[in-house]
Amino acid sequence: FGKGWDAGLNLGLSYFYGDVNDNKGRFWKATPLSGFYYEEKNLTGDLSLGKIINPYLYLRSHFVFGKISGSNDELNTYFNGNIMTFGLDVHFHYIDFFMKRPESSKFKYYSVTGLGFTSYNAVRREISTNKFLSSVGYSNYGNNKTSNNSSASLKLGLGVAYHIDRYWKVNFESSLNYLFTDKLDGLVSSNTLLEGYGLMSFGIAYKFDLNIKTHNNNWKKSSGTNNRPHNSGFENKRKRKLHNKWKR
Repeated sequence: FGKGWDAGLNLGLSYFYGDVNDNKGRFWKATPLSGFYYEEKNLTGDLSLGKIINPYLYLRSHFVFGKISGSNDELNTYFNGNIMTFGLDVHFHYIDFFMKRPESSKFKYYSVTGLGFTSYNAVRREISTNKFLSSVGYSNYGNNKTSNNSSASLKLGLGVAYHIDRYWKVNFESSLNYLFTDKLDGLVSSNTLLEGYGLMSFGIAYKFDLNIKTHNNNWKKSSGTNNRPHNSGFENKRKRKLHNKWKR
């Protein structure tokens, strides 16, 4: 249990998909060199704690936090929101498994499957007038934050990690996070049953082992001898006392 742990931080760009989105900034429709590539992307962080189960499986808990946004020119609307996700992922090292690569390989290619719990809020407005339209978790026309809504989430993705040495590794990961709600952008419609966000991130992790002390509760077998030091003075006194008794 104490071996194969790591703690890490990933930073990347998230992208919303749902009703308030017109696909103009999709990852596969542009490159990082394009200006509008960053228009609706938001910086997102991911703190994690992981544990190697065996050479092919790795278990990771994580906390994702950041902002999301989207716009739809046809609907004349945009939104801004926040997300926080607590989740548990399973990484499967499929290349190692199918190609029987040695466990010492520095590159690890993996798939990601996970379940989580996402807390979110959002404010939606008109593009042309900035008029308030709707909100989730806000009051006073989107000016005061009141609470967060929450939903279960499903995570699917792919990644690659490079183990620099015994203590450090870096990774690149791309994932889709589906939420079982239609309220993530503040607009409920019949067009989208599931909404969510994509995340592409780079990260670094520190590997360590836990030093767990265990107590040995087994009783030592007795040798059957008395190991107390011999007191010759006591024995001599006892002999003299018996001798005098017999003499009388």
